Amino acid sequence: MKNIFFIALLIFAVFACTQKKEISEQIPLAPEQYRKPENYKPESYGYTLNELKDQFSEGMMKRSAEAYQKVVSVNEKGKWKGTPESIDEHKAPEWFLDAKFGMFIDWGLWSIAGWAPKIEEGAMYPDWYEFRLHTDSTFMAYHHKNWGADFRRDDFIPLFQAKNYNPEMLVDLAEESGMKYVVPFCKHHSGFCLWPSSYTKRNSFEMGPNRDLIRPIVEKCKEEGLKFGFYFSVDEWEYPIIGSDGDIKPRIWSTDVVPTMEQLEHRASGKIAVNDFTKDYLVPQAVEFIDNYDPDLIWYDGEWLTEATELQTYDISAYYYNQAEGRKEVAVNDRYGTKDGKRLRSIHGDFYTSEYDRMGNINKKLSHPWEECRGISQSFGYNWQDTEENVISSKDFVDMFVDIVAKGGNLLLIVNLDGQGALPKIQQDRLIDIGKWLEINGEGIYSTRACYPYLEEDIAFTKSKDGKNIYVIMKEWPGSEVQLQSILFDKVSKVEMLGYEGLFTFQKAGEGVLVELPRNLQAEANRPSNYASILKVTLKAD
Repeated sequence: MKNIFFIALLIFAVFACTQKKEISEQIPLAPEQYRKPENYKPESYGYTLNELKDQFSEGMMKRSAEAYQKVVSVNEKGKWKGTPESIDEHKAPEWFLDAKFGMFIDWGLWSIAGWAPKIEEGAMYPDWYEFRLHTDSTFMAYHHKNWGADFRRDDFIPLFQAKNYNPEMLVDLAEESGMKYVVPFCKHHSGFCLWPSSYTKRNSFEMGPNRDLIRPIVEKCKEEGLKFGFYFSVDEWEYPIIGSDGDIKPRIWSTDVVPTMEQLEHRASGKIAVNDFTKDYLVPQAVEFIDNYDPDLIWYDGEWLTEATELQTYDISAYYYNQAEGRKEVAVNDRYGTKDGKRLRSIHGDFYTSEYDRMGNINKKLSHPWEECRGISQSFGYNWQDTEENVISSKDFVDMFVDIVAKGGNLLLIVNLDGQGALPKIQQDRLIDIGKWLEINGEGIYSTRACYPYLEEDIAFTKSKDGKNIYVIMKEWPGSEVQLQSILFDKVSKVEMLGYEGLFTFQKAGEGVLVELPRNLQAEANRPSNYASILKVTLKAD
């Protein structure tokens, strides 16, 4: 009997070793620049969490109380109140409805590793690498193979040097690509700020590159006439809280295993412990940014497990609206938090947010301003595995974009900078392609509104704000003629094509219009656009 037991145990051990080997072989060995540097020795931050608490917490909470009281006072006197009812009265500004296209700059500590596993339906997000290296077996295996089991989350901070970061170039590229607003990740879920926040030492001015990475984008946007948005995670994976006994306790936003103090030291370095996460830290930090950088848009994120009333996002938005009232038009998205455990996305906010087409409700899209955020690749965050084969083609990109605009939405396109802040060429090429397309076809995109029937097989429709023109966006070339069943013949005064000189012949076909496309345009090289072509249908005056 003993022999049978030991044989079974041996078979199990061999099987386990084989499985472990197979998993190890499936985990890629990253290129050298995405692995732990040779002879790298982790640097400990200059203060422990307890030292930060002893030296800075009291003074910071005193300043926080003043900032928090400022919010209370402004909202008491101002038009906008920190309630969902008041927030719902605020409307998306005209500039947002007209803009259609923005740049979402996904960049942070996670970009140093720059990896997530590719899966059949898209990919897991690389910008969660810091979190998942402690919680997900696949990420753990990858991390151990490429960075080592002893390489901890905050060991990435000294490597984050922004050596190739060129914020002015990014804004220039956004403008060249036809984008109208730029939204950098100012603070993601680890709490590392890309600006010198006075409410944490965990920022790019006091750690990593030792400079403000956001101010140059703000100034360049102003110079070029682009709008600037503030991406701000309203919750963090961990935060040190001072308990009733005076000791530090980790506040976490999920139900995962609570880290030990030793683990917290390497996941929350630079964070100054407070009594109340929201009043002593979150609200004052948001207000500090609003006052110092004057953004045109706030993009909340990281809200999906916490009650909105706990995060006080209504109060932050009300303060933001009040300080802008009568001075400039501003916008806030819909990621306020939860109510009774349910997400409030697509409930409140000047515009709703869709992520990789997850907001499928066409009625909500057509009844309220909305924005699709997605990347050229399958994910949020730089992934060194991206190639021409797995990123969206320029044609598919344009087709996707026009579908979004036809449904009344904006596209906030994610660009994923690598660990040192460079934008990969594959992404630059796509942006330049769509910029060239928009140079010719922008009239059918910018300042348009949704127009029934929105989409009809390979055709999308938009209309000018004044209702005088309908734009027929043909994603595939139809041949010598195109039938427009949804446009009444008696309403049409002329038809032309954007980027092409001359009027097109059209005639009645049933209730609709049959447009003849000139013979010379049947040759692809003669068409004004490489991708979708747009007919401009001018309607008769009433």
